[in-house]
Amino acid sequence: MGNIDHIVFAVKDLEKSKQLFSTIFKGKFIKEIDLPEQNARAAYFLLGEVIIGFETPLSCEGDVYKFLEKKGEGLHHIAFKIEDSEELHNSLLENEVNIIGSKENHGVKKEFFTHPKSSLGLLLQLIEWEHPYKDSLEKRIEILGDE
Repeated sequence: MGNIDHIVFAVKDLEKSKQLFSTIFKGKFIKEIDLPEQNARAAYFLLGEVIIGFETPLSCEGDVYKFLEKKGEGLHHIAFKIEDSEELHNSLLENEVNIIGSKENHGVKKEFFTHPKSSLGLLLQLIEWEHPYKDSLEKRIEILGDE
């Protein structure tokens, strides 16, 4: 696996989280977007070369809402940049890691998630970026929420 691409936290109060992160941690605000497929709203910051996201549910439905109800606020998932998604996917399956949510956005990325029960209690997102996104943080930031 490669470097960390982004880290996302599930939060109850997006505004409070944005304030805390920008004031205390000096994160550089990137953008705020709706995530209709997750029934959530997200705010993204840049901290060094890592994107930090905060997601909050828009109603009593969706994955973020379920996460908050079950676990409370905290780390939702960590995303890693990878080089060969097919090889890693097969290797994880051989090692009995449960894969969930595979998808491909042609010309942008291939990605999948590991189920927390088979990956140290963490939801891991593994992303193989295509060019020009692979080598450009700026290009990845441009498409946040569009992928």
